[in-house]
Amino acid sequence: MAQLQRKKQESKQELLTISTDEKFAGSLKYILRRLSEFVKNGGISAELCEKPGRLDLAVAVNYSKDLNSADMDENRISTEKLLDLITDCIADVVITDYKFHYIESSIKLPIEDEISRHAFIKALSNFDSDTDKEIAKSLIKLTPVFLLDSFYQFMIDDLRARWNEVCVLANENASYLVCTGTFRELLRFLISNLESREREIHLFESKGGIEVLTSCLKPVSNIYVNEDLAPDVKVISKLISIAPKKIYLHQNADNQKLPIFDFIQTLFSGCVQIMRT
Repeated sequence: MAQLQRKKQESKQELLTISTDEKFAGSLKYILRRLSEFVKNGGISAELCEKPGRLDLAVAVNYSKDLNSADMDENRISTEKLLDLITDCIADVVITDYKFHYIESSIKLPIEDEISRHAFIKALSNFDSDTDKEIAKSLIKLTPVFLLDSFYQFMIDDLRARWNEVCVLANENASYLVCTGTFRELLRFLISNLESREREIHLFESKGGIEVLTSCLKPVSNIYVNEDLAPDVKVISKLISIAPKKIYLHQNADNQKLPIFDFIQTLFSGCVQIMRT
């Protein structure tokens, strides 16, 4: 009877829906990518649903109270672990996507070069991200329908105050940074002090642009990157998010060096090695 009761509990479906404004659709797509391993194994189901002006991500999981059961399906993730993972994902998008948009709308640096401006805002967004993430996770209280944009609007005043201090400091010194040519120096300093997520990264030229691969030559998948960015800006965004200790630029010996490679060497001074193939 106990076994039948356990099977009944394990077959129960728990459903969580995360909803946000369509301009932050990339946030939900990132969360879906993070859940993809369990979706692929059949442990959970996750589906994006478009509504007028909004996007929803519905997640269902097979529920089990007996987390230590030896006969529990190996593909299944417990509700508790799933909610922890979703909380971690939401914290990630708050301190990356939402923080980036806040700083982007608040910073007043007169930088016309799009890729340099993006790199600076991205570096500021990633600076001290561990502290930001712990604060964000402590504020997240998941509900059956979690409104991500409302959480950002009303529940993260402490984080927004931290971010505003950075913006005020940058704006107060904007003229000095740009006019004295110390902008690149500051940018390099910020990047060099970011926490590294990968020891080394390999960049390869391809027909579709530049591939950003790990030391195992696999695509980087555990970071949030806005997929709507221009190709070169997206590469820089990924590198700043990863902050690798070593970057290998694999270049076809018959081709001229790409301009973006020069920019990467400038930002990641001392970390870049050219590999001619």
